[in-house]
Amino acid sequence: MVKIIFIVSHLYPQGPNRQLLYLCSNLDKSIITPIIVTTSQNNFQGSLHENFLDKGIEIYNLKLSKLNSIFKANKDIQKIIDSQNIDIILSYGFRSDLISHNLKRVIKLTSVRNTLIKNWKITRGPVFGSILGNINLHFIRKFDYVIACSTSVSNYLKTLNLKSETIRNSIDVKAIRKNGFTPKSNPNNTKSFITISSKLKGKNIEFLLMSFTKPELSKYNLFIAGYVDLKVQQEFENYSNIHFLGHISNLNEYLFSCDFFISSSLHEGMPNAVLEALALGTPVILSDIPPHKEILNQQDEIIGVIFKNNSFESLNKKLNHLLSLEYKNLSEKCTEAMHNSFSVVKMAEEYSNLFLSIKNQNYPKQIKCSKIKPY
Repeated sequence: MVKIIFIVSHLYPQGPNRQLLYLCSNLDKSIITPIIVTTSQNNFQGSLHENFLDKGIEIYNLKLSKLNSIFKANKDIQKIIDSQNIDIILSYGFRSDLISHNLKRVIKLTSVRNTLIKNWKITRGPVFGSILGNINLHFIRKFDYVIACSTSVSNYLKTLNLKSETIRNSIDVKAIRKNGFTPKSNPNNTKSFITISSKLKGKNIEFLLMSFTKPELSKYNLFIAGYVDLKVQQEFENYSNIHFLGHISNLNEYLFSCDFFISSSLHEGMPNAVLEALALGTPVILSDIPPHKEILNQQDEIIGVIFKNNSFESLNKKLNHLLSLEYKNLSEKCTEAMHNSFSVVKMAEEYSNLFLSIKNQNYPKQIKCSKIKPY
């Protein structure tokens, strides 16, 4: 039996937390006992707490502020580790890494879900982002093991002299489609596209907005779910084919009802929204970043296309190629691909095998990630 604590800031329904729910839902509880600690969850409305509790997952909510959690959560978590005889902790996110890196009498793992320094530079600027990225990297090196959410992220970490275990984000197709989503029929004449935006500049949403104002694409509807800066909304609010949805609780319904999912992201780890769209039978049009290529290159059949980012000519060409394909067959291949290549059952097995293997080693004699020789 392995007892493991997953350390997160909160359990709001974001990509990493959805992946954690998929994982905990599919672990063999006879050999793995998962426990969750949230450090800064104070408002529980709209969180995934009930979803985890329904799966029998024990949750400790420390209810600390973001700042206090950095200084105080460590002691609280250490008490849980010692009282519950915890074998392993797995940290999710920068703040969790700051809190967890020096915990005692436990094997320490962390999960990397983006391209670290690249990600920080895009979101916080080249100077401040570089500083934050290197701080993030410094603390990651203090963990015993690093898990990358995709081969693309793992390859990037190698350039930073950081070894990682690769376990790809995956998707629970049955859970995604449990609300009665049926196979798609041919779409109507007015094609609809959906994308996900956020406060992170790396989503590159302005490129898509500009693209759908051009004559070639203005005949199609573009739906944007999530945060969009008010000034950006005001700039495009008079275009009848552009629809700002804001934060919505029924995202999967939109992912299913729209004909295509589109993303011009500048960076990702292994994008949850893309996997969910494909699981719902929605073909994808994706920018040419490694994680997007990783998803499509796993398949023998076409389930989407890659375009050169920030190039309208490339986007328009690839979009028209996808539109020329027989839609019903294309949609069915999307769901089939997620079943075959991104199975959440396989992901849970890989995590379980890793946890068991790590526990069976003679801790604390593992090789620290920071001491791995350069590639």
